[in-house]
Amino acid sequence: MNKRTVLVGSLAFSFLVAKAQEREKSEFKLKETEVELLYNHYLQSGDNSAVTGGEGTERLTVYGPSFNMNKTVGKNSYHFQLGADIISSASTDNIDNIQSSASRLDARSYSALTYSRYLEKSKTTVTIGLSGSIESDYASFGKFLGWSKTSKNDMRTYSAELQVFNDDLRWGRLDDGFLSEPQFLIYPVELRFQEWYDDYKRDSYNLSLGFTQVVDQRNTIGIFSVLSLQRGLLATPFHRIFFNDDTRGVEHLPDERQKLAVSLRWNTFTKGGIIFKNSIRGYTDDFGILGLTLDNETAIKLGPKWTILPSARFYTQKGSRFFAPKGEHDPGESYYTSDYDLSTINTWTFGLGWKHWPANRKNRGLHNFSFRYFYYSRSNGLRAHTISTSFNFLKKRRVKRKNKK
Repeated sequence: MNKRTVLVGSLAFSFLVAKAQEREKSEFKLKETEVELLYNHYLQSGDNSAVTGGEGTERLTVYGPSFNMNKTVGKNSYHFQLGADIISSASTDNIDNIQSSASRLDARSYSALTYSRYLEKSKTTVTIGLSGSIESDYASFGKFLGWSKTSKNDMRTYSAELQVFNDDLRWGRLDDGFLSEPQFLIYPVELRFQEWYDDYKRDSYNLSLGFTQVVDQRNTIGIFSVLSLQRGLLATPFHRIFFNDDTRGVEHLPDERQKLAVSLRWNTFTKGGIIFKNSIRGYTDDFGILGLTLDNETAIKLGPKWTILPSARFYTQKGSRFFAPKGEHDPGESYYTSDYDLSTINTWTFGLGWKHWPANRKNRGLHNFSFRYFYYSRSNGLRAHTISTSFNFLKKRRVKRKNKK
């Protein structure tokens, strides 16, 4: 057999293999199911509770189990989320000035369902979704529409998302642990002699735009923006206000708020197996708040199965013109709050965790699990600790496509 015959035979064999792979790809589609079990435990302490007018305990404990499932069938993806936050709050307990009242323990349940379709010819993904959340003094219904497109050379990605949330802030929908019709807005016990608000609804609209660029094999940059509009009851009805003439009232804020956030992100991969995710974010709104966030998340690979996850974040904020500490508001002001979330503050968050990938079990079983701890500190004395764990299960299989008639 001469060299020419060998070459022709090799080319023919390669052509047959390519054709077989193409036929196999058209005849089969990938089914992938990913299940994630998570638990978050949050502990908080502080002494600037807005419930008691800007002074008083902010002790809070949140137990947060949740469940996520992602299912991909060919070019279709489905995501389902279900979770709950069980909240024990000494701060909220002071709405009634009665220790261990019904408001001390609350529960928030939430769920979301999204569907995505990948359009291969245009390299576009379209996503739609619904979400819901409910607790004693709050119910929210959300709608979601998303779009993303990747360039032909896979170097650039454009994205846009629109979210709409419709909230009802009336109290009483979880009386005695059972779902019931909401009845009224809840005010501090000594201020229930009148109705302070005639509106109990809040609508939020969020438009997010994003662009990412692959610079080279090790660097990716991106710019993202979020424009938000809120209308309705934006104050919290059970937040007290202590005026400078010793009278009291309920927190009062404008019925419309506009927000804008812009962030720059830079992800870089080093030769030593270290990934840096860096971002800087600016924020402003028409309440007068200006904020700046510096964020870093690092992944240090110790091998194919272990990764260490340190992180750090710094945030600084110029407070709202509507904020003043307890006893410093004038009763003649149009708007007033003593909620330190709207004050001039600095915060620091430090985190450390690890992630482990067990031995591969033929594309099924436990895929990875992780553990993370975060410490949060705020300049007004608020401290918080968060512990989170997650277990990720994965199952992959190929199924034969149905023949179209």
